[in-house]
Amino acid sequence: MNEKDKQIIENIIDFCNRINEYVSYYGNLKEEYLQNQLLQDACSLIIIQLGEQVNKLSNEFKEDHKDIPWNEIIGMRIVHTHHYEKVIDEIVWETIQNDVPHLKRYLEKILK
Repeated sequence: MNEKDKQIIENIIDFCNRINEYVSYYGNLKEEYLQNQLLQDACSLIIIQLGEQVNKLSNEFKEDHKDIPWNEIIGMRIVHTHHYEKVIDEIVWETIQNDVPHLKRYLEKILK
């Protein structure tokens, strides 16, 4: 792995930690997330930043690690950036609860 990809992975892990921190602050409850526009906006920003970082990973790295749906992460970033009226909060919640922790664990293993 090259140094640039390593730095990007560290950034992605940091964003995963931040999104978890934001949700945990409000009790990690779906109902709270769905009713809290501030929390939704904060999580949306992190999703945008995650997608930006993934977009910067080398094609070689993404090819070597096909277990992660890189294009879906970038696609979610595009929706949050350019088509925010199409964001489905329940899907974002599931992403935060399931996909973000999985991505974090996967990337942490790569760094070890």
